[in-house]
Amino acid sequence: MLKKEAAFLLPFFLGISLKEKTQYKQEQPELYTAPHTLKMVGLSWLIPGLGHWLQGRKKRAVILFSALLLAVFLGAILGGDLYPFSGEGRFRAIGALCQSGLGLFYAVVRLFTDRGNPLNITYDYGTIYYLIAGMINWLAVIDSFDIAVKRK
Repeated sequence: MLKKEAAFLLPFFLGISLKEKTQYKQEQPELYTAPHTLKMVGLSWLIPGLGHWLQGRKKRAVILFSALLLAVFLGAILGGDLYPFSGEGRFRAIGALCQSGLGLFYAVVRLFTDRGNPLNITYDYGTIYYLIAGMINWLAVIDSFDIAVKRK
């Protein structure tokens, strides 16, 4: 008898309703490749926060832009390095892919800074700032895509 009661109460404790199903918003697959969506994704990658700005999420755009600009600035001050896409192994190529999320910042850093010196005590910290900033911008690009296809 105790097992039946426990089985009956389990959905209650898990927060599951047995009577009604959740209705999800209908997806519109044609929006995935719509010119507006591709433009927002491209601009969001190129200049961090721009896709959010153009979609009316101005507060989030300013926070993204300033946080990523600060991270890139700290990475440069600390003597960080941008990983090359080829020539140093597959593991470092993954790092290059993460850092390429910086978009225009990546090009600016690549053009105006030298490769960091691994003997510098803050070299690793600067490199990690670049990595984290790039990965955060990739997440922002995905978020911009979700806003453009009306998931948010």
